[in-house]
Amino acid sequence: MKKSIEDPTDIVQQCTMCKSQGELMIDKERLESILNKNNTSINTERLVLDSKLVKELNGIIKKLNDEVDMLNKQKVYLQSKLKEKEKANDQGR
Repeated sequence: MKKSIEDPTDIVQQCTMCKSQGELMIDKERLESILNKNNTSINTERLVLDSKLVKELNGIIKKLNDEVDMLNKQKVYLQSKLKEKEKANDQGR
């Protein structure tokens, strides 16, 4: 790490977490660059997973809607058959 722009001498910082000494620290811009790449990668993975999940859910919803349509058609058919039968029974009396 540089002391300042005016004094570009490298200095060694002590790690506050592990108390290690004498190791050169990564500069802030490089660390931010690495973290941003990781965040971008993670965000991209999330978007891909979200996209796959949305596609799967859309497929499930389409199948369920198709099943509802089929059941509605069956209901209409059975109701018409029931009305025909009731008419036949009314006429037979």
